Amino acid sequence: MFRLRFRLLIALAAVFAACAVVNAQTASGKISGVVTDSSGSIVPGAAVDLADAGSTLAIPASLRSTHSDEMGRYAFASLPSGRYRISASLPGFETAVRSAVVVGPGRETLVDVVLVPGRQETTIVVTAPATTRPLVLETDPRAPRQPIPAHDGGDYLKAIPGFSIVRKGGTDGDPVLRGMAGSRLGVLLDGQQIFGGCGGRMDPPTAYVYPSAFDRITVVKGPQTVVYAAGTSAGTVLFQRDWHRAAGPEYSVFGSFVGGGFGRHDEMANVRAAIPSLYVQAVGTRSETGDYQDGNGRAVHSAYTRWSGSAAFGWTPSDNTLLELSLAKSDGRAAYADRAMDGTKFARDNVALKFDTRRATSFVRRIEASWYYNYVDHAMDNFSLRKPGTMFSVNN
Repeated sequence: MFRLRFRLLIALAAVFAACAVVNAQTASGKISGVVTDSSGSIVPGAAVDLADAGSTLAIPASLRSTHSDEMGRYAFASLPSGRYRISASLPGFETAVRSAVVVGPGRETLVDVVLVPGRQETTIVVTAPATTRPLVLETDPRAPRQPIPAHDGGDYLKAIPGFSIVRKGGTDGDPVLRGMAGSRLGVLLDGQQIFGGCGGRMDPPTAYVYPSAFDRITVVKGPQTVVYAAGTSAGTVLFQRDWHRAAGPEYSVFGSFVGGGFGRHDEMANVRAAIPSLYVQAVGTRSETGDYQDGNGRAVHSAYTRWSGSAAFGWTPSDNTLLELSLAKSDGRAAYADRAMDGTKFARDNVALKFDTRRATSFVRRIEASWYYNYVDHAMDNFSLRKPGTMFSVNN
């Protein structure tokens, strides 16, 4: 009798346990869906997170997160009845959120999620000097420059926005500013306007300019002023050297060297010595290259050699006054593959005297005066740098 009652109690307990399990399964629900992008394509591997949406549910940690499978499907099973929040995310997409998702007992709630491509933001850092005058640009010709330092004024200017170059062989080029060139673009060296010697502009003014020999290059775009030169409707380019009165004995040496293929090498040296009232400065440059080779290994007639030397002697009786005497000489030769003659002389001789005083009086801010002499001798022939034909030609 006892055994029969005990077995009956065990059977009743089993029945009650089964009923509890059935009730628990019936009281839970399920959330499932598919993750796609804005074009309707499935998105596998998206992270899908589940959170309570205000019904104070205790969600087990194992049910809080999942990933979409290779078909973009995801599912959360055995969820207590209540309100939930679904979020889906994937790198490259904005996070998608579905709020107030209701789960009822014994129900499967379908929640499809669409991911929208995120905004691609790229940070670009531009480093440049602050511009206070949009039509005036100042640059340091001795600052590092790509791909290599310029060997003449035109080669430097072509890297400034608005400029282009009409090539004159391998040695130089005629600068063009916003479509205008020639006499409409003024070129000044320390306040001295210079010109070329060739009517065909085989030696434009910038052919006699060695940028690294100067401290500053200023470009004035357009006819903004007639202070520097007349008729410069394109603009004015100022190659300038700075001066200051030494506080005591000063000595400085600046030099540069560039080497490249086909015998290319450029050298520049700038030496200065000063005491408070006097200074002397000497600058020397040289640029040379041989004929380059085309893709078939054939030499192209393009070698050139250029050099320049200058010296300046200055008297600085005060911090605001300068009297300077300067001398300069340069020359060169260049082979042209596209012409019947080569440039055999690019000689320039210069003598200049300059006076500059600042804060002369309470009414006069600055007084500048200069006298200078330039002599340019440019010659071309067909026999010095190449084997002549049946005729010898010379242009000067």
